Amino acid sequence: MRTIKWNSDLSVGIDEIDEDHQKLIKYLNDLFAACFAGQGPAVLKDTLHLVQLYTRQHFSHEEDVMRASGFPGLEEHRVQHAELVSELDDLIDEFEAGGDMDLSYKTMQFLEDWLLHHILIEDKKLGKYIGAIH
Repeated sequence: MRTIKWNSDLSVGIDEIDEDHQKLIKYLNDLFAACFAGQGPAVLKDTLHLVQLYTRQHFSHEEDVMRASGFPGLEEHRVQHAELVSELDDLIDEFEAGGDMDLSYKTMQFLEDWLLHHILIEDKKLGKYIGAIH
């Protein structure tokens, strides 16, 4: 079974954001486990909705941190967040319309790729910025 393991490379250097990312990784790992165990569409749907809800909460929190620190990349980052939420909403709609396991795997791969790229590239910019102003 695949899992994402938290490690120091994923840290952005902001404890509250790192904690959010660890929770998001836990929810994604729960989704991977549900899919791998063949727990069925109802469990996958519920887990996807949990990922969706927490993703929205995390993005709001992260944007608040950016705003409070005067992070110059806020608007670009907000656009990336909005794009992910839109893509996630579309994947969930497709799954609810009768998606199969292939869609579940597609969703998991998309979420894993996006999250890791976003943390390692985009969120690290915020960590460097806040580290530089403190």
